[in-house]
Amino acid sequence: MSITISQKLTDYIKLSRPRIISLLDLAAVTGFVLGLPKSANLTDLITSFLAMLVGVSLAASGSMIINGGLEIERDKKMKRTSNRPTVKGEVSRKETYIVGSIFTTLGTLLGFFANPLTAFFIALGAFIYIVIYTIWLKPKTWLNIIIGGFAGSAAVWAGFAASSNSFSLLSFLLGFLIFMWTPDHLWSLALRYRDDYINAEIPMLPALTDEKTSAKAIAISNALMIPFALLIGFYVKSLIYLIIATIASALLLYTSIKLYLNPTKDEAWKSFKFSSPYLAIILIALIIIKLI
Repeated sequence: MSITISQKLTDYIKLSRPRIISLLDLAAVTGFVLGLPKSANLTDLITSFLAMLVGVSLAASGSMIINGGLEIERDKKMKRTSNRPTVKGEVSRKETYIVGSIFTTLGTLLGFFANPLTAFFIALGAFIYIVIYTIWLKPKTWLNIIIGGFAGSAAVWAGFAASSNSFSLLSFLLGFLIFMWTPDHLWSLALRYRDDYINAEIPMLPALTDEKTSAKAIAISNALMIPFALLIGFYVKSLIYLIIATIASALLLYTSIKLYLNPTKDEAWKSFKFSSPYLAIILIALIIIKLI
């Protein structure tokens, strides 16, 4: 059966995981806005912004596509991932490496249109996700997603560098917030699909311990992350942000407590589904208070 261009395009869109890319893009935009100088050439800022945003999107998409090729055998063993184009044979491992590498390289090169520091952070995010997380840590240790969380941090740092050509305490804090947020997000998903991870022999924390311990780890992870969300508010000196972050964080803690008291797959799914909106609320609030 011949595969049309539109079908192939659809396959690559699925492999690039647009929902994850959209959150990374939002993180990068937040970094860019927080790094905006008091005065700058508008044309230069627009050029840097577009180069950074498209660069982050392409490099992240390329990383996801390469991940799809690297994970074929494990994906076959998981119900959640068994319908991916790579598993079904619609996209070969070789294709993912070629297309993913092209996207990642183009994304990094686009970063240079902003400045070399932006390109560095774009490349760093791809390297952490592909090499450090997918190839090295994911098959070996439950620390995989903790260290791998820095891939998301790099998107923030690329955005901040694109507008300021620098790396500051503020950009570090926002990147570290995403690093701290990642375990809750992925462990909640892994708890929901615990049987899948066990079957695929992926040492994600919920696959290595019981549900109660996993839920406790998620709650602790969130409790450790929330102070960083609030600390950013003191750094940017915004009461509005602090109010928004406090309310959102209270709701996040509520989902964590519910999961801890009732560590079921349904509660894990609710925790997972709230984690992305939580981060989006934090990021959008920072953009708004910076621009008003």
